Amino acid sequence: MNEHLFVTWRHPDGLIHPVGRLSRRVREESDGALPYQFVYFKHAEGLLSEGFSLLPGLPDLHRVYEAQELFPVFRKRQMPRQRPDYADYLGKLGLDVETDPFEVMARNEGRKLTDRIEVFAPPRRTDDGDLTTLFFARGIRHRDGASDAVTTLQRGDRLALKDDSKNKVNPLAIFIDTTLDEPVGWVPNYLVDTIHDLRSLSDDDALTMTVEHVNPPEVAPYMRLICRLSAPWPDNYEPFSGPEFQPIAVTDHAST
Repeated sequence: MNEHLFVTWRHPDGLIHPVGRLSRRVREESDGALPYQFVYFKHAEGLLSEGFSLLPGLPDLHRVYEAQELFPVFRKRQMPRQRPDYADYLGKLGLDVETDPFEVMARNEGRKLTDRIEVFAPPRRTDDGDLTTLFFARGIRHRDGASDAVTTLQRGDRLALKDDSKNKVNPLAIFIDTTLDEPVGWVPNYLVDTIHDLRSLSDDDALTMTVEHVNPPEVAPYMRLICRLSAPWPDNYEPFSGPEFQPIAVTDHAST
């Protein structure tokens, strides 16, 4: 069994592009394979001329990287567990201090203020066979009244999804509003296509968005609101499997 995180690069125009896949193999002790693997996507090659640089310590576009420990470029995107504010930080992510570091990075999206690299976890299938995924609402500081609206939310509250077809960065962009039409933010660009797919493959009413975790106004806007998307998992549907998510090198970490 493998766990994956998709690695992305935010283009200067604002769009988020997948550039690679970080995997962790959950294995038996007798299995001699190294647990961590990183591979670039074919899509990354085309981004080199647009400002994307290969990740530090991972300089070969065509190589499958494997390691016993998490690669430094990703390890540096985590807060050290020894810091006195570590528990408080995980609380802001809606996690406890015993959460596995790989899962922490899946939740905090691996952001650093010094670069344009982020990560995200693919949706998981629930015991009931549904699709679910968590994400931070984007752009709260760019929508008038959004910060105040977020403050009024509680876990479990329903949220509304509305098309933002006039968006200059991505005409497929999707607003997140409260059920009272108060602005909250946007769906992250990396999830937009998946939501449109789910809308077209199933009953639109079956797709729900709810509040998972709310942080107070003094927390950075990009960490204010964690949302949960839930929907039936359509037959034969595999999110994030299009051409831009295809590895440039052959890897054995494909199965989940």
